[in-house]
Amino acid sequence: MNVHSVFDKERPPGRNILLRESLRRVTLHLSLLFVGLALLGRSFFAAFSQDPVRWMWSGAVTPTSAVIKARLENLSKSPQFLLCAGEDCDPRPWDGMGKPPAPDEYGIVTVELEGLRPETRYRYGFRVDNRTTPPGSFRTFAAGPMSFRVAFASCATTGSESSVFTSILEMEPDVFLHMGDFHYEDIKKPDVEVYLEAYDKVLRSKTQSELFRRVPIVYIWDDHDYGPDNSDRTAPGRLAALDAYRRAVPHYPLASLPPDRMSIHQAFTVGRVRFLATDLRAMRDPAGLADGPDKSMLGEDQKAWLLDEFARAMEEEFPLVGWVSTVPWIASAEAKKLVGWAPYSFERSLLAERIRSLGLDRRLLMLSGDAHMVAIDDGSHSNFAPGAEAGERGFPVVQAAPLDRYPRKKGGPYSHGTETGSKFFPWSKVQQFGFMEVLDDGSRIEVWITGRDKRGRILDGMELRLLCADGGCEVVP
Repeated sequence: MNVHSVFDKERPPGRNILLRESLRRVTLHLSLLFVGLALLGRSFFAAFSQDPVRWMWSGAVTPTSAVIKARLENLSKSPQFLLCAGEDCDPRPWDGMGKPPAPDEYGIVTVELEGLRPETRYRYGFRVDNRTTPPGSFRTFAAGPMSFRVAFASCATTGSESSVFTSILEMEPDVFLHMGDFHYEDIKKPDVEVYLEAYDKVLRSKTQSELFRRVPIVYIWDDHDYGPDNSDRTAPGRLAALDAYRRAVPHYPLASLPPDRMSIHQAFTVGRVRFLATDLRAMRDPAGLADGPDKSMLGEDQKAWLLDEFARAMEEEFPLVGWVSTVPWIASAEAKKLVGWAPYSFERSLLAERIRSLGLDRRLLMLSGDAHMVAIDDGSHSNFAPGAEAGERGFPVVQAAPLDRYPRKKGGPYSHGTETGSKFFPWSKVQQFGFMEVLDDGSRIEVWITGRDKRGRILDGMELRLLCADGGCEVVP
């Protein structure tokens, strides 16, 4: 007789079934206990190891200053700010601040750094209750001529974790110029917290948070991140949008003057290149109004500022001026659907005439967003000055988008054509960006501008080279 038959005969009928059921229940309870302990341990560990801030990023970089913004996880705590100079240094408590930075009512901390060393890599972070953030970094600009890199693009699905952001980071730009549609929340509610939650969704993305921690930002909104689609100065959340931007975004001094103070246009200089970033939403008149001298994309305050900046660029002899337009400049007023500057063609002509009369057209480069494509024009189609003859050159224009959205052509024509992603899957999302490399030896500036795919590869035909000296810039064949 085998062991199993003897075992069965020595027990009352059915008892072996009860024994197996008891063992099963004990095993189940032990498994649940171990899972619970594991989860408890993980929660216990996370409580002491998680990042003490929701996000942090840098901006407003100059040769001697920068601005850091962060949003705390625990609003009741004041953080300790950490900073060090060096490529691989460990950030430590910064003695340049008299007292810890105090968070505002939304838990946002602003650190304004002064007295930094030009052309130096800095690493920064925050410490709260012995929990320290992964370090962020930025490089201050040179006090004179400087070679540098700028990544530029627009339009990303809210919270996108596309690898395009990793590709941008790997190319080690000194600045990331975001030209609008930071998110697609289309906010209509005049609530600052709603706008800040939209920033949270973007800045807590795995790939975007890593990029924004380690590359300084220059960010100008467009419609979807300012208000609803096709937003203008009538957007219901305009005051909340501005409040949230000023609190959360590290930005250069805003040039908007009292009593408006509504626009976020700003200017900055990198080496010998002057950048003018225009806000084309906060003060724009509705596109449906009749075009003419009383209709404006910029608003009177910003228009006066921009014209003054044009004149200043010539007076101070900047070899190159980068104008950031968040919507397409090259767009026809005769097209079936008006886009970009086309509904504001009167104001566009005024600006084009001032650019030509100053001679700035030979020093100007426009970087533009909104259109979900990469496109380059060498100046062949950008001259909208009154009386300009057919083929009379204007200034180069480069479109860069989308970071992560569906393809969409807007405006044109462009001398180098357009790129909207896969020709085999035209309905799929596209990830693209622009990249600008500037080499300045003190006497002349060489500029290489390229359109890139999500892996950082140059898109076919999307290259433009400029050679700039005191007399202006020439397109290099």
